[in-house]
Amino acid sequence: MKHLFMTIAMAAAVTACGHRASTAEGTDADSISVDSTNVDVAAVDTLRTDSIAKEYSDSTAHVLVSAEWPVDGEKALVASIRRYICEELAIDVTTDEEHHVNYTDDGKKLVAGIASKQFKDLSGMWYDAKKEGYGGDMAYEFLVRTWKLEETDTYITYMWTSEGFTGGAHGYFLATGTSFRKSDGKTFGYEMEYNRATEKHDVINQTMFKKSSSPQLYKIIKEGAKRYFKDCEVTITNDEELAENLQVEDVNRIPLPSNPPYFTKDGLCFTYQQYEIACYAVGLVSFTVPYDKIRPLLTEEAAALIPSAK
Repeated sequence: MKHLFMTIAMAAAVTACGHRASTAEGTDADSISVDSTNVDVAAVDTLRTDSIAKEYSDSTAHVLVSAEWPVDGEKALVASIRRYICEELAIDVTTDEEHHVNYTDDGKKLVAGIASKQFKDLSGMWYDAKKEGYGGDMAYEFLVRTWKLEETDTYITYMWTSEGFTGGAHGYFLATGTSFRKSDGKTFGYEMEYNRATEKHDVINQTMFKKSSSPQLYKIIKEGAKRYFKDCEVTITNDEELAENLQVEDVNRIPLPSNPPYFTKDGLCFTYQQYEIACYAVGLVSFTVPYDKIRPLLTEEAAALIPSAK
C-alpha cells in the first residue's frame, strides 16, 4: 500500500514541472486507522503547534487528513489560523455540493471527523461505481494536508494541498498558500466573483495589490509564466510559443490566479491550479516574484509583511 504522508517537501512539488496527482494503489489489507499527534518543538517565535493526522485505508479507499494545528500563541493569530484550517480541510473537490465548515477549537476532533466522513463517502462511491459497471480495481484516494510553511517576524505562511483519485484517466492535485500577519492574524489577498455580463471573473475585496490589472503586474505575471516553462526545459522565445502552452485569451493580460499569491522568504509566490490557465499536462503553473520587483505594486499594509533584507 502506498502511504503519501506529504511533508514540507511537497511545497517544492507545487512548482515542479508537469506535476500530476498520483493515483491510488489498491490493497487487500483490512481497514486500518492510523492516528498521530506530535507536538512541534522546533524553534518558533510566537506560534506553537501540534501535528495531527488521521488515516483510513482498505482495498476501496485511502484517506489521509493532517493539519499543523495552532495550540499557543497570539490569540487573534491562533484564532485566524484555526478558522483557516477548518475551512481548508472542509473543501471536498469530489462533489459539487456546497461543503459544510465545522468551526471548532478541537483540532483532533476536526481531523478525525473529516477523515471518517471522507473514507465512508469514497468507499461508497467506489462500490457504487463497481455496481454500475464502470469502476476499476484501483482504490479511490483523498489526501489533504495543511501545514506551516514558514514564519518570519511579520508573517506566517500556511500551505494547503489536496490530492486524490476517484476514477477516470488521472487524479487531481491542488495547492494553495495563505499568509497571516503575525500581529493580528489578518490575511491579504482578494476574492474572485463571476461577472455574467463579461463572462469573466472579477477581482473583488482587493487588499494585496494597489491595482489588480496594472500593466506592470501583467508584465510580471507574463515573465513568471515564461520562467516556469524555462524551468521545465520548455523553450519559449516569443508570445506565440507562450500562447501555445497556455489557455488564455491574451498572454499580455494573464489574469491573477484564483487563489491569491502568498509570502515566502524568496518572494511572492503565484500558483495557478490545474486547468486554470493551462492544460493538465502542464501542471500547476507556479513562480516566485522577488520582493524588489513586486513591492511597488503591493498595498502599504501588504508590503509591510516583506522580510527585511539581511
